[in-house]
Amino acid sequence: MLEVTASKKSDGIPPPAARAHVRATALTEPVWGPSETARSIGGSLFKTGSNFQVADADPCFWSEYLVARHYFHMAVAARGGQLEVLKLGAKGPNGEPLSIDIGWFGAKYPKRVLVHSSGLHGVEAYAGSAIQLQWLREGLPSTPADSAIALVHILNPYGMTWGRRFNENNVDLNRNFRDLNDRLPDEPAHWAEVNALLNPPSSPNVDGFYLRAALLVLRYGLPSLMQAVAGGQSLNERGLFFIGRALEEGPAKFQEFLKRRLADVERIVAIDVHTGLGHFGADRLLVDSRIEGKDILRTMHEVFGTRIRGLSHNQIAYSAKGAQEEMYLRSFPHAKVYFATQEFGTYHPLRVVEALRAENRFHHYGRGAARHPAKTRLLEMFCPRDLKWRLRVLKRGEEVIRQACELAFRD
Repeated sequence: MLEVTASKKSDGIPPPAARAHVRATALTEPVWGPSETARSIGGSLFKTGSNFQVADADPCFWSEYLVARHYFHMAVAARGGQLEVLKLGAKGPNGEPLSIDIGWFGAKYPKRVLVHSSGLHGVEAYAGSAIQLQWLREGLPSTPADSAIALVHILNPYGMTWGRRFNENNVDLNRNFRDLNDRLPDEPAHWAEVNALLNPPSSPNVDGFYLRAALLVLRYGLPSLMQAVAGGQSLNERGLFFIGRALEEGPAKFQEFLKRRLADVERIVAIDVHTGLGHFGADRLLVDSRIEGKDILRTMHEVFGTRIRGLSHNQIAYSAKGAQEEMYLRSFPHAKVYFATQEFGTYHPLRVVEALRAENRFHHYGRGAARHPAKTRLLEMFCPRDLKWRLRVLKRGEEVIRQACELAFRD
């Protein structure tokens, strides 16, 4: 069982010495599942990289789900919040229990709410978790009597603990918030070629991926190919970006929780943090193209500025049926919903897809263990070890949260 030494600081975050050691490990030696490092926080069993500089390091990027969850629980309690734990049936690599954890601050049944969520895509969770822990450390603003803040910590803990983008059923959860009455999507464009390239039924090996991918890009163009690749598919249950056959347990429990707590809501501002698309260290706020031209989008431009991008004309993104924002729009038709995906760029799309492909092949056709070079490489694609990148995530995460509060709680 994981044991973590509690900090004496009021914010629930561990003391500077322990923070520096653990973050050094997070930056230099990504790990999956309970490890010696996680078990020894506050102790002496640390490995640090010789080139790591801790002077400007922030204590919020944790290398382990269990550690991040522990300090999230501590920080929510220290700030006087209510902790909601949505237990899941899936388990971590060593049988550890998994849950979606929600820190709730303010009115139990609010009229206005800010929902900040992280980890829908598992291995992308580190940035969003770090932003949330930073905010808890620095202190949340007071909210009006009819308002609330919900910090949703790790919507896909299975993906985070196993080093995957997908959940225990290989489902891409940001393609899974579909209306149950919707029919399954049509076959993606260029499906035969895309499936052959992305989903070979074998363990990882050198097979000319970049050359084959480059030929497809030349033939169809990168935007068209990205849409075909990442828009979601229902034909290959072991393939990348599988949307699932039904609503998965995590999305179902999260949706049920929101419907219960937001029964009287009139205004929702929701920020969902992702990584992996766009220029390295730059972020964009992606919005559903269906609201373009409406007052909501105009207001979001006024509040968030030029980083707002509609998916229909964005060159770094693609549209996906069953994305999380659809759940908000469908579940709260009488509320004003301001939803944005805060997307932090990392590496070139082909590098990201190659890493996803290798990890998926290892998971299904290799040993499927939680530790493997393919998983370490995938983590780097979505949470770079570069210290400037991480500090940029924290800076921009804080700025967007401040803007989101302004929008959520304005009169």
